[in-house]
Amino acid sequence: MSLRRFPQRTLRGATEIYRIHRSSKSAWWFSADGSGRFDPVGTGQGGCYFADKPIGAWVEVFRKRMLLAEDEVLERSLYRAKLGRDLRLADVTSRRALQFGITASIGASEDYTESHTFAADALAAGFAGIRYLVHHDPAQRLYGFALFGQAGESVPVANPKGWKSSDGPIPDDLVSEARLLFEYRVLPTP
Repeated sequence: MSLRRFPQRTLRGATEIYRIHRSSKSAWWFSADGSGRFDPVGTGQGGCYFADKPIGAWVEVFRKRMLLAEDEVLERSLYRAKLGRDLRLADVTSRRALQFGITASIGASEDYTESHTFAADALAAGFAGIRYLVHHDPAQRLYGFALFGQAGESVPVANPKGWKSSDGPIPDDLVSEARLLFEYRVLPTP
């Protein structure tokens, strides 16, 4: 599909984005095996998934599992990053995407075939990633970013001079927010 004139959104380099990952692994993992919604399968590149808010990262990781063992939360970290340079993203949340045949199903379908094809097309069109609505937020108020990079554990897509990041345990206030907004419950380890 030609994505010439596809709606785009600039992810500003000063914008803080969030990712929850296993503490034993790097935050910068670019999935290329098709397990991620916007993996550009078959291109040698992958997708690294972030959210515009910490709660968006939470919902994308824990999804529909409303009862969580405390150990599941404790073995993960919240990564925050400011990439230090602007990235041009294909914006599938734009109403103008409809003229390209894109509907809300690209971010909501359980079948990732369409979204994988779109990701490969977006990569080929020169986009640095995709802006989408977080699938597991029924209110559709949280945004996700699938950033493209070399498949596997990879160096960030950022300009190292302007890049700022922090990585640490998931804060208690995020656990509380998840309970308040979505009714997630973290069960203490016996």
